[in-house]
Amino acid sequence: MVQDQVRQDIAFIRNAIEEGGSYAAACSPDLMVWGTAVALGYLGTFAFIRGWLSLTPNWIWAICLGLPWLYSLRRVPARVSGRAAASIRGPMARAMSMLWLGCGVFLTTLALAVLWSNEAQDGWFGAVAAGVLGIAFFVSAWLSNLGWLRGVAVAWWIGEFAAYGLRHRAEALPLLAALMLILLAGPGAVLMARQARMRRARAGQAEALRG
Repeated sequence: MVQDQVRQDIAFIRNAIEEGGSYAAACSPDLMVWGTAVALGYLGTFAFIRGWLSLTPNWIWAICLGLPWLYSLRRVPARVSGRAAASIRGPMARAMSMLWLGCGVFLTTLALAVLWSNEAQDGWFGAVAAGVLGIAFFVSAWLSNLGWLRGVAVAWWIGEFAAYGLRHRAEALPLLAALMLILLAGPGAVLMARQARMRRARAGQAEALRG
């Protein structure tokens, strides 16, 4: 009986970890959308400072934060209205979902407060965002059993130092845009490619079994 319980516990842990990896892959489009949108926000702000763009940073960030939230929450209205069934998630997927939702809400509300109080010129928010995203990737590496995400986390923390060092200079903005593209949208693209390979492999196995 003890051995059966041990086997069940091991199977539960294995399934939970596999589910975490699958959930990370399923969220890869969100990472790409957010990474690209926030990078465009930083580049748009840099262009405004240089006089290349007349659109003010408040409007730039309203667009570059609002559109990704609409994308990430696109399934919520259908679930609330009952038109779509709520997905059943395991513990790892739920933990990862709450992790990223919490980080997203924290960074968005803090960004709005910074813009509202006209403290954006102090430049510290980029370093804070880099540090928080490093935490999110570090925890996600354990929840999804994807060890390479720890390297992404470390890269974010290195970027945090660089962003803080340039916090009073406009050059911090293209740096942060590059970090968002490489370390947020980039992992999203890698996870999407991984998910596509897994789907092809499963399809090949299913076809082999039918044959």
